[in-house]
Amino acid sequence: MSIVKSLLILATAGTLAACDGTLTGGTGDGMGPVGGPRGGTGGVDESLIRDAGLMGKLEGASMVGGTVSYAYFTDVVSDGRVLSGADVYCGGPGRAVINLQRGDRGGRAFNTMAFTCR
Repeated sequence: MSIVKSLLILATAGTLAACDGTLTGGTGDGMGPVGGPRGGTGGVDESLIRDAGLMGKLEGASMVGGTVSYAYFTDVVSDGRVLSGADVYCGGPGRAVINLQRGDRGGRAFNTMAFTCR
């Protein structure tokens, strides 16, 4: 994951958390927990994936404060499927408040969905 993309993800997550008022805990360094590495993409914290249909399909899953971010290639998993996974994480349909950032990596559509739970 490039430094610019990493900063964009963290900035988006921080902004969402601040706007929603859910920023709690943490070390103050802007970094959330990141699970096992996956091809040098920043890692996937599998504890943040509660939808079995997303396992192995995300390139990144991390949390900063109360904001969870999923990063993925759209040719592997669709935006709608990731939104469904966010709703599962949050406890049901319509519970995830999302911010979708569209981008590309290596000529492939690569999106980041940051969300908080209602």
